[in-house]
Amino acid sequence: MLSGRRKLYTYAAVVALYALVFGWWMFFFAHQSEFLVRRMAKSGTPLSAPVEAALRTATEESMRMFIFEGLFLGLMLLASIVLVVRSLQGEVASHRQQANFLSAVTHELRSPIASARLYIESLLLGRAEGDKRERYLRRAHEDLDRLNAMVEDLLQSARLAKTGPKIARERCDLGEELARIAAELGRDPHTQAATIEVEPSSGLMLSVDPTALRTILRNIVGNAVKYAGPKPVVRISPRREGANVVFVVRDWGPGVSHKDAQRIFEPFVRGGDENIRTHPGVGLGLYLVAELVRAHDGTVRALEDIEGGGFALEIALPAAVEGSVT
Repeated sequence: MLSGRRKLYTYAAVVALYALVFGWWMFFFAHQSEFLVRRMAKSGTPLSAPVEAALRTATEESMRMFIFEGLFLGLMLLASIVLVVRSLQGEVASHRQQANFLSAVTHELRSPIASARLYIESLLLGRAEGDKRERYLRRAHEDLDRLNAMVEDLLQSARLAKTGPKIARERCDLGEELARIAAELGRDPHTQAATIEVEPSSGLMLSVDPTALRTILRNIVGNAVKYAGPKPVVRISPRREGANVVFVVRDWGPGVSHKDAQRIFEPFVRGGDENIRTHPGVGLGLYLVAELVRAHDGTVRALEDIEGGGFALEIALPAAVEGSVT
């Protein structure tokens, strides 16, 4: 942050120097003929009227040339100012985003580790027997699953940034995958209170990478459950549309602002400040969704101004060709 300010102050000083030099040139060229006539008079060789008129005409022509060249240089300087200011704004935003990300990752790593450690220590000290022991083991396993999922998202985002997604297409039944994701969320203590409504989707076959599809569904449905409010209700509406299978994942939560809706597919962007956010996450889920969907030549977009409120995402993925094996 300090480095950015120093750059801004340095650039402002350079711009001010350019402005002073340009102003001096303007003043000099505007009075150049008068300076020359006055100097010639002081040297004892006054100019005749025709010579003085020719001198003034020549200086006026050079003045016009200087004005045109100066305006061009001024426009170039103005453009460079705009570029530098935008670059500094991007640097400040990136610095804030990195700080928020580190804060969120620290919290997200610490929470499941502390929880699993507490359960395991209780088991080691013999404080849990019978059903309580089984419950503690299950909770510790769930915490480790949550930690593993976050680490996998971090690693996958790093791989995407470095090499891009690797896709191996297969025929996948969207209905089966949605049922599997809904069952997984129903077993997760953080999402089991949610109501997930899946509209009929039998026979909707996709030509996608199955692992990528599970990542897409897990992140997009889990994200909807997370922000759907205290009594989360999420509805998934699939349909066939031309060569694609389109499904909309909608919740009735508070939604997001128009500004945030344009940026939610960027990495580490969640809208707002991570330090005051109570929901878990580091802002990678929808970024992974967008990258994996694009890798399948599909599309994903946020739907705003939905009748009845809430928020929704629409995903389109290529449908499997009838009779194809892969």
